[in-house]
Amino acid sequence: MNILHIFPGKVWGGAEQYVLDLGKHLEAQGHRVSYLSYAVAPIVERLPAGLNHSTLPFFSSIDLYSAWKMAKQIDSRNIDLLHIHDKRFLLLAIWAKKWAKHPCKVVLTRHIARKSAVCPLFRWAYRQLHRMVFVSQLSKTLWHEANEWFPSSLCSVILNSIPPVERKEDAVPLLRDRFRIPIDTPLLIFTGRVRKSKGCATLIEALAQVSDLPFHLVFIGQCKPMDYEKKLKKIAETYGIADRISFYGFSREVRSLIQQADIGVAPSIVKEACPLSPMEFMQTGKPIVTTNNGGQTEYVSQEESGFLVPPKSVEALSQALRKLLEQPALREKLGTSGLHYFQSHLTYEHFISKVLAVYTAER
Repeated sequence: MNILHIFPGKVWGGAEQYVLDLGKHLEAQGHRVSYLSYAVAPIVERLPAGLNHSTLPFFSSIDLYSAWKMAKQIDSRNIDLLHIHDKRFLLLAIWAKKWAKHPCKVVLTRHIARKSAVCPLFRWAYRQLHRMVFVSQLSKTLWHEANEWFPSSLCSVILNSIPPVERKEDAVPLLRDRFRIPIDTPLLIFTGRVRKSKGCATLIEALAQVSDLPFHLVFIGQCKPMDYEKKLKKIAETYGIADRISFYGFSREVRSLIQQADIGVAPSIVKEACPLSPMEFMQTGKPIVTTNNGGQTEYVSQEESGFLVPPKSVEALSQALRKLLEQPALREKLGTSGLHYFQSHLTYEHFISKVLAVYTAER
């Protein structure tokens, strides 16, 4: 099968990594994969050399020029399936499908959990889809409640996954050495964009309530905005724990670095459809503390594979952290349980097989 993916954003995030990982593993199974994206440095510079990738301007969701160029690529590459990952590409993809001479299916994956009704004028475009994929049941439920006109038979729920990671302890920096963290001090790690919506300030406030216990928190990820690190440091200074919080910055080796964690934290205050960060900790056998307002509840079980707390609740977050900081045996138990669940339900092999089933399903 010849498959064309469109990277959805202008910055690198979870959805972009999702597309790249998916494409790599489809190629490993013998499929031919190519990619389109905006011509922007944050995307282009992150892509590995040799990737079958090209750019289009994508001026808007009704950019006929980009749709026409896409149709040309469908024909020149004999594309069988066009996979888009944001609704803003829907009209372009449907026009490209109609203008192309080579028959092509269009699949749309929805990576957000939001109730948004489709304008009746654009329903025809959705009806041209081969399938819609939702990355969690929450995402599907919210969207379908507002769009009951769309056939439920064309909707598939496929939870996100992450590929296996090779252990690279010798190839990545030791966080305890870099930040002078004593070996007997529990290491907490946050991964992802360091921003307000991820609950970073709430996390620092919660840690202030357990300052009687030893801990050190490392943020791994780029701050947005760039000066957000200063704001977080100021909050930490106010509570007298600034020396116990460090900022690593962006890293391409996140999944190797988190193997050094004792506890993973992902206290997002927004409703995320199916965040990857909690899965990354589960995959490496680390206990996770995350929020209960998104798709996390579909793969994290309370006090079985981690802790689920209400968003913005400093009290609940601090209580969960206190239990894990005080009880190494509990950390081990939850980490082992999370790893077992990941291996039983969330492996990339499960994920790929479900994606391919969508691609080859009858319309």
